[in-house]
Amino acid sequence: MNNQRYITLTFLAAAAIIGVTARSAVVEGIAIAGWADPLFLNLIQLSVITAIAASAVAFFFLLRNKPAVSFVDEVVVELRKIFWPDRDETINSTTVVIISCFVITVSLATFDFIWAKLTSFFLFS
Repeated sequence: MNNQRYITLTFLAAAAIIGVTARSAVVEGIAIAGWADPLFLNLIQLSVITAIAASAVAFFFLLRNKPAVSFVDEVVVELRKIFWPDRDETINSTTVVIISCFVITVSLATFDFIWAKLTSFFLFS
């Protein structure tokens, strides 16, 4: 398992998201209760302490969870197999997509215009 740094970075990102979510939940809960976010030792808010604790617990739980580590390792291995197109292939594919969208847009607009004229002729004449 030589993908340890990617696994650690992935788990750090997940822990950060969990921490932000936990802080938002605590702030919302405190606001619903009608309290102010109390300071701990006049330095740091309770919601921030909760976010840090939730992030740390989530990070260490993920590091010890063998299925999670295995899953992220397999994802990294599969991502290394991706073939990225070069500049010319990207430009050609983008051109095809833009032209196709334009042709479909023009044809749909034409059909819509014809259908609108036909229905207004038969329904409102």
